[in-house]
Amino acid sequence: MSHKLLKEAIELLIESPLSDAFEHSVAKSINSFKDKGVKAVRPPASTSLPDVLVSVSDVGDSFIEVKMSHTDNLANPRVFYNGTSWQTNYTTPVAKFAVDLLNASSQSQEFLRNMSKFVKRKNIVLSTTRGGLKEKHTVTLDEMVRFVEAKGNRYILSEPNVDLGALVTKHYTEGKTAAAHYLQAKDDFYMIGDADPLGLNAANGGNIPMLSGLGDFKVRVSTRSKFYEIQTEIKIKKFVPATSNYSVLMNTSKINPFVALVNQKVQVNPEPEPAFTKKKVRKK
Repeated sequence: MSHKLLKEAIELLIESPLSDAFEHSVAKSINSFKDKGVKAVRPPASTSLPDVLVSVSDVGDSFIEVKMSHTDNLANPRVFYNGTSWQTNYTTPVAKFAVDLLNASSQSQEFLRNMSKFVKRKNIVLSTTRGGLKEKHTVTLDEMVRFVEAKGNRYILSEPNVDLGALVTKHYTEGKTAAAHYLQAKDDFYMIGDADPLGLNAANGGNIPMLSGLGDFKVRVSTRSKFYEIQTEIKIKKFVPATSNYSVLMNTSKINPFVALVNQKVQVNPEPEPAFTKKKVRKK
């Protein structure tokens, strides 16, 4: 394996536990408002759910998607080539966008032609699961590793200047089992779409910025120890705005949006004043 591909594999192994720890730290920070009726939990990791579920008493609940940096991959559904066309088992907006783009792209067609020549087979299938490697005409893991090493990179296509902000918004609000309406990216907090089920944006005067930005929509090969996957890579080149004045991280110097929310709840539901009891005066 080349030094470049080995480095990518090592980074992938390191990133997952670090990402989990960051998500748990976000939940812990939000739980500092637990005595004010705010509770955050990090559910068991699942590709069908966002990262941190937040419940606010008398208001509702919603998920927050959590990313360690602005350059983290924002969505990575898997796709495969069945010998005649690109397909996916995912039903998300990003997955549909990916297969539509792959089936129309000259870049993906060139990738398939070059792969066919490399393995010396006219008919090829590109799986994205371990079990799929057993299917007839499927390119093996060894063939895929040698091919991407010879190619010098893992990319099947790269479509520039895509409105990834809009696509990712659809992914998190429509493509998950439960919607995420908020994003914590590094030390910046953003809205995902217009909905505000926790009332955070309303409590902060509508000043929390909305996730937006352009970037390259990419599809790449990711090799594992026993199989390979073909997945999307969606990284916004520059968030618009580039930063947010809000953050839910512990020890941040920015505004925690939950502060205004819990203060608003206190004003709406003030503690009852103690009843005034008149002192009885004995008549003489």
